[in-house]
Amino acid sequence: MNWLIFSLLTAFFFALSTVIARAFLKKQGDALAFTAIHDFIAGAILLPVIFINFSLPTHNITWLFFIGLVIFALLSDWSGFVALKLIDVSLFKIVWQSRHILVLLAGFLFFAESITLVKVSAVLLIIIGVIIALYEKAKVNWSKGITFTILSTVFGACAIVFAKFAIKDFSANLMASLELMLIGILIFTFLKFKPKTIIKEFKVNKWGLILAGGFFGISELFMFMSLKIGEVSKVVPVVQSSLVFAVLMGIIFLKEYKRIPQKIIGMLVIVIGVLLLYHY
Repeated sequence: MNWLIFSLLTAFFFALSTVIARAFLKKQGDALAFTAIHDFIAGAILLPVIFINFSLPTHNITWLFFIGLVIFALLSDWSGFVALKLIDVSLFKIVWQSRHILVLLAGFLFFAESITLVKVSAVLLIIIGVIIALYEKAKVNWSKGITFTILSTVFGACAIVFAKFAIKDFSANLMASLELMLIGILIFTFLKFKPKTIIKEFKVNKWGLILAGGFFGISELFMFMSLKIGEVSKVVPVVQSSLVFAVLMGIIFLKEYKRIPQKIIGMLVIVIGVLLLYHY
């Protein structure tokens, strides 16, 4: 198999993980406890591959970047699961694409990456696509779920910045596994080491946690495999097809029929923007 197949599998399993999380969380469960178990399972899934190209940081500052990654990834995952309790997964994935705007700005501010007219045009297309998806009866349909989605997006963009700094001096497989498992352990600490809370959540959403966490871990593994043999500039846009998978899965399996035309149009506009952003 080549990098294209691995990238498509990454997108598919990531979308599948999100859809499963939405299916279970919209019915019952606690988002914080769900995050703890979900991320720990995802990190544990990666343990068998942590010794592939194994390397620990050689500079102390790398650990600071790693800590920043863990903190913001935790906040992003938790606020994301709160959002998935409240809104359709198709809408969640569309709004979440606004992270490209923040990543573009972060690249300019922290990594001296250029901002071109094409990139700005791509960002505008992404904004327009999100607005189309949210638009309802002559107004933008804002909600608590959208607010938490935006928070997840912002925290996620911050996590990417710290990850880009840390990955220069860290094994990717090891860093991903440690990050995810540490998030689970930290949340367990926040819950004041109450096993009953974790046990209760696991009983409520047992298969949702196992499947969503497992598929998320698998998606991370395929991401590593695709990046190992493919160019980042080609792999990343293909991985963004998770947006398409998630929107379609949400409509088909979760019966998210509300504003289907707007979601499809918004999704297509965003896809065009993403392609511009990564290919030019």
